[in-house]
Amino acid sequence: MDKQSTTKDHLLFDLRRIPELSTVKLSEVGAIEIRYIPLITTPKNVIPRINNIIVCNSYFLTYGNNSVNMFRYDGSFITEVGTKGRGPNEYLSISDIDINPENESIYIASVEKFLVYNKNGRFLRTFENPQKRERMSFKFTEDGILCYYFNDFGNIENSYILIDTMGQAIKYYPNRYPWKRKVPGVFYQGENIFYKFNNHLFKKEIYCDTIFSFTNTEFKPHMVINAGKQRLTPDLRSDFQTRPDLSETTYQNYITPYNLFEFGDHIYYEMVMTLNGSRNLYSFIGSKKDSLRAMYITEQGLTEDLVGGAHFWPRTIINDSALLGWIEPIKLKTYIATKEFRESEPLYPEKKRELENLANSLKETDNPVLVLVSLKN
Repeated sequence: MDKQSTTKDHLLFDLRRIPELSTVKLSEVGAIEIRYIPLITTPKNVIPRINNIIVCNSYFLTYGNNSVNMFRYDGSFITEVGTKGRGPNEYLSISDIDINPENESIYIASVEKFLVYNKNGRFLRTFENPQKRERMSFKFTEDGILCYYFNDFGNIENSYILIDTMGQAIKYYPNRYPWKRKVPGVFYQGENIFYKFNNHLFKKEIYCDTIFSFTNTEFKPHMVINAGKQRLTPDLRSDFQTRPDLSETTYQNYITPYNLFEFGDHIYYEMVMTLNGSRNLYSFIGSKKDSLRAMYITEQGLTEDLVGGAHFWPRTIINDSALLGWIEPIKLKTYIATKEFRESEPLYPEKKRELENLANSLKETDNPVLVLVSLKN
């Protein structure tokens, strides 16, 4: 394992010296409790797919396949938020969603507009999207709503725009990474990643190794993930599909970020990369306080050694104190029937039987099961 290192007072994680693939137990990253919470299934809220979960104190939202559902933390269904359609108060597609922490109102970004709902899911109003682009993401900050507009064609003028809750622009942030689109290319899932931790908003762009915090309307360096020669550059993206020597190597030799966040004393970075000749989705976990550096195949997850359940795939955090993920009922039921589960010796064996009973009570067509992992303070 590599020792912790810093660069100009910023913590550095060096992916140029990637550790061997390994397994990581939940208890090794500070997990002390795990809860499995079935999302109640009704005719009104069948969830074929979850793309993401957005959380606040009172409830959380799931969204995927252009539907947004509101749940309580006991798994009970509250309501569907918004309606897909072409009407003035409907969305045709969803670019992103977030929750205003001040009043827990819900904001949905579509191509041309934002739609706003109260904390009970009732429609309130709309306002125009400052740049009418389909691919954008946004997050609430203390200064307003910070919007990111994906640079799919290389020529976008402003990558970020800070707006108020009525859609009025407060500040523009010019595109620092222009590139020339010569032929139809690819869209990068993780061109920009937002995440929140310790009451601050952070962002990382695909072309830069530095994670920045957003404070007082300014971006300030926070942490570095050094990808070395595996970091994509605007010049390489410009040349993609125009030079035969790059057409096959762009995917194979460069990292495509998928997810990034901090939890407890650790950082979690999920990316598509080539490792040991295999192109796959990998997860990196690094400790901010000690020498822990681990890489594993994302779908294999963290070893669930608390209760003995299926391996855990972390997706986001809740109030810095818990990891959040979900699992499909069929996957949970299948795992409970395995020899691995039967022979597991978890830290809390008395909870193992409860998990087995839960899995046996589920139908394969039920909504996913929320998995909530509490962390030690």
